[in-house]
Amino acid sequence: MRRPKSGFSLAECIIALLVAALALVTFLSVFSSGSRHAVQSRNRTVAILMAETLFDEIEAHPYGEPAPTWWTSQSDQPVEVIVDGRPQQMLFHKRIDYANGSFIGNTNGNEDLLTITISWRENVGDRQSGVVVPQDNKVLSLEVPVWRKL
Repeated sequence: MRRPKSGFSLAECIIALLVAALALVTFLSVFSSGSRHAVQSRNRTVAILMAETLFDEIEAHPYGEPAPTWWTSQSDQPVEVIVDGRPQQMLFHKRIDYANGSFIGNTNGNEDLLTITISWRENVGDRQSGVVVPQDNKVLSLEVPVWRKL
């Protein structure tokens, strides 16, 4: 009588390798998307902190006085963050718009509406379609009503 063959056939080995490769790819993609979401969350947090700082400055500014020069500056503001133990600079652009300008003394109104806009570039492509978007700009915008104390 013949003994049954022991071991794995070639087809079984190939199927096992395919299953292992699929599991590995899925496992690694979870880490990749987690890292991308962490970067996006960090950028949003920095933008919110910048907006809160501007809001505090607006709150302390006397109504009708000229705006400080750093409010009117349209330059990008570099923010240094630490990623994987290495410092990196992110550029955030801030802008303050006024509905009628009475808050900074341009008109004689008693109320104004300020719009604080913080924008930055994510540099994160669309992983599902494989398309990297070169101008992946994100915007945080706040409207702040202000009025003269009578």
